[in-house]
Amino acid sequence: MDLNLIPEEEDEAQQEEQAHQGDAIDLNLIPEEEDEAQQEEQAHQGDAIDLNLIPEEEDEDIELNWFPEEEEAQDAQEDAEVQEAQEAQEDAEVQEAQEADGHGNPRGKDMTDKERHGVYFSLRVIELRDGQVHVYDKVRIATMLNVNLRTVTRIWNLAKRQLATGQEVDVSSKKNKSGRKRKGLDLSRIATIPLNNRSRIRSLARCLGVPRSTLHDRFQLQELKRITSTIKPTLKPQNKIARLKFCLSMMDERWISSPWPRFKPMTNMVHIDEKWYDMTRVKSSYYVLPGEEEPNRTMHNTHSIGKVMFLTAVAKPRYNEDGEMTFDGKLGIWPFVVQTEAQRTSQNRDRGTIELKPVKVTRPMCRDYLINKVIPTIQEKWPDGDEDTTIFIQQDNATPHVLPNDAGFLEAVAQTDLDIRLLQQPPNSPELSVLDLCFHCSLQSLTDCRAPMNIQELVHGVEEEFENYNAHKLFKSFMTLQAVMVEVMKDQGGNNYKMPHLHKECLQNAGEEIIGVYCSPELITDTKAI
Repeated sequence: MDLNLIPEEEDEAQQEEQAHQGDAIDLNLIPEEEDEAQQEEQAHQGDAIDLNLIPEEEDEDIELNWFPEEEEAQDAQEDAEVQEAQEAQEDAEVQEAQEADGHGNPRGKDMTDKERHGVYFSLRVIELRDGQVHVYDKVRIATMLNVNLRTVTRIWNLAKRQLATGQEVDVSSKKNKSGRKRKGLDLSRIATIPLNNRSRIRSLARCLGVPRSTLHDRFQLQELKRITSTIKPTLKPQNKIARLKFCLSMMDERWISSPWPRFKPMTNMVHIDEKWYDMTRVKSSYYVLPGEEEPNRTMHNTHSIGKVMFLTAVAKPRYNEDGEMTFDGKLGIWPFVVQTEAQRTSQNRDRGTIELKPVKVTRPMCRDYLINKVIPTIQEKWPDGDEDTTIFIQQDNATPHVLPNDAGFLEAVAQTDLDIRLLQQPPNSPELSVLDLCFHCSLQSLTDCRAPMNIQELVHGVEEEFENYNAHKLFKSFMTLQAVMVEVMKDQGGNNYKMPHLHKECLQNAGEEIIGVYCSPELITDTKAI
């Protein structure tokens, strides 16, 4: 610094020196002049700080009470208001479109999740194809689903919000998850309750200490299931061994050592058995309309309901190479009745009228039916070409049945040109006969559709239903019999198994041919070891 300079000259020199040195401070500068120089210096240096600046002047440019959270909330509120305005405008357009198309009051219903996703998917495809979704696109979809246009609009707006935020689109209904939570109920305690207290919802709820309605709601939610338990015959060890031997005897010896053993065709088997057919049931179920009058059925005594026992004989139906049926397997059905004259006059018939009366089934009666009805029918209806094949007549071990070495039976067979033999099925094994397994129940359901007024009408109805019975169902019954034999071998000769379902109808509709039932070689080996 030059101390001999005149102040004015010093000012000019000082300015030139500051222009070259930049950050040097002039101590002799007057404050007002310093302000002007400071402004020029800040224009060139940008971030230089003025120590002589008065705070009030700085407050005019900088707001110290600014909060970014409040600004974000305000922006979000403004966006929400804009979105509400857009949705209100869309609702107005939707209402106008509804009134124009005449769909202002569609049938109200809860849309399924599949329908809601279908609405989103359709509108999304339209948006990707056309660039935007018009109101009449929503009208078209709402018309197809028969729902309100506002419902379609809400689903689409929900999907757009999720797409805008990058979320996975989920337009499923939340109605199932609404309401208060269910009360806690430990259903595992049911396993400790005796079965005799679990036959009704009321008794089970009493044992659990809960209201009956609560337990019924859990049943509606499929947390409980109802089963039907049928009493089965008690099997002794020798009965189980006999059942296993019988099942092994039905295996085809040509395939028993192959990777997939299968049963014999069973085309030489004739199943015979007896069954009662009633004129009506004491307890029957019907489907009626809500306002329809319920039927009032009366009878003097339920023990006087007419019934007749029938002897049924069936065999396995046969088909040719083209799939045409050549033998229906329905040999015959015969009632155990006799024609007698009425002893007295009644309101239903006069004295001396010929009427049918059921008879008691004894061994001589069974022998007579076997010799005079079953064997002649087999000889008449049996397919040609199987004269040299041994025909087995399978029957259960009922006391009236004829024994295999019966003299009358052997003499009747000797008079024919067929080799017919009697085959006793294992004791306590009704499910090993196709009649007890399937056929009798199926035929009973058909005869229940009739309303016979007397024994003669009952006999005529059963015989007619037998003749009209679908032979292909009889063929499938033999497939079920083979599947049951597999389950018997799996249970080591027992009867504690569930009825197998082969889905035969599905296979038939798919065009697959049902030949027989197979089993594993390990099962055959284990059965032989037992």
